[in-house]
Amino acid sequence: MSEHRLITSLMRPFFRKGKAASFTLPGVLKANSKILCIDSGELSELVFHIPLIKAIRKNFPAAQIDFLLPEKHQALMVPSGLVKQCIVYKDSQLNPWMPAFSSLLRQLGKGQYDMSIVMSQKPAPRLELAALASGAQLRLGPSHAESWPAINFEIRPPDLETQYYGDRILAAGPFLGLPERDMNTRWPLPMELVRQMAQQVHFHKPNPDQMLIGVEPGESKSGHRMKLEDIHFLVRQLSTQFVCRVVPLGQPSEAELLHKFETKLADVPLGLPRETLLDSILLLSQCDLFVGGNTDFFHFSVALGLPTVGLFSAGDNNSWVPQNRKRVRVLRLDKAGRIDLESLMEAVETVTEGRTTKVARVISASDKTPDQPSLPND
Repeated sequence: MSEHRLITSLMRPFFRKGKAASFTLPGVLKANSKILCIDSGELSELVFHIPLIKAIRKNFPAAQIDFLLPEKHQALMVPSGLVKQCIVYKDSQLNPWMPAFSSLLRQLGKGQYDMSIVMSQKPAPRLELAALASGAQLRLGPSHAESWPAINFEIRPPDLETQYYGDRILAAGPFLGLPERDMNTRWPLPMELVRQMAQQVHFHKPNPDQMLIGVEPGESKSGHRMKLEDIHFLVRQLSTQFVCRVVPLGQPSEAELLHKFETKLADVPLGLPRETLLDSILLLSQCDLFVGGNTDFFHFSVALGLPTVGLFSAGDNNSWVPQNRKRVRVLRLDKAGRIDLESLMEAVETVTEGRTTKVARVISASDKTPDQPSLPND
């Protein structure tokens, strides 16, 4: 028996309220609507759904938007200005065999929500049940065979293999009466904190002609991870080609990996705060270029509109590749796990819109010697 069917049979008492509710489109959202956003714990999913949440806030400023989210994302959402109430859950509370799960569902059932959004592209039976228990008439979530009755509003992309995950949720806007112009992908960072980080960066990198390049050595969404020595090789090539400083970025949970990576880098700006997820995102927003694999920070960089170069493996399918972004390039490792260095430098120049051909440029890619190695990988 699948987890969906098992949970359905165990938690049937929580179904009645949600199944009995009905909704109309686009009239489900009103001035005083209550919306529950359910965070799966994946940062990229949070990034992908933020345009929809921002559009709801802009068009229905009096609506109450609550978040059910893990503690690690609370500090990121609270200063966003989008959230009325944060309901924090622990992984142990999502165990259907424990009383804490029933208690959480009862708490959500008292919220009198009109709409719930399960922020996930893949099936999430426990979170989908939370959406149903909320009593919301409209329950937006991932499309799959066992989504009903927990999910009654699905986004079914015309081409599952190629449409970028970050663009799929945009299709829900017209059905909810949200203008396309309001579906802005940029994360709502608090401007005061952005200014403070900009001052920190200026203090530690006073030369404005020197690029700040963010690099993430973490695991990709497909489970692939580049070897640290290969990423160090990449950074050395960037450092010889451009006037730059490199700063490692990533999730706080990968602090040990980031420290190991940083100890082998030369001339990393010291003193820049990166202790929390919010710190790292603020620092990312100040980067002139981001380079990394198919990671959460890659997709965050794309959403911020930063010059971004992705180094994707064969296991990263096309649904992870952003389309129609002039400041984003994705390069694929070949069968030997290598990337042509000239292609990498060309991609950097493209996404930075020529900045590297001016003040930040040191060595032209066309001047590299024939025996200069390609970027290795496992």
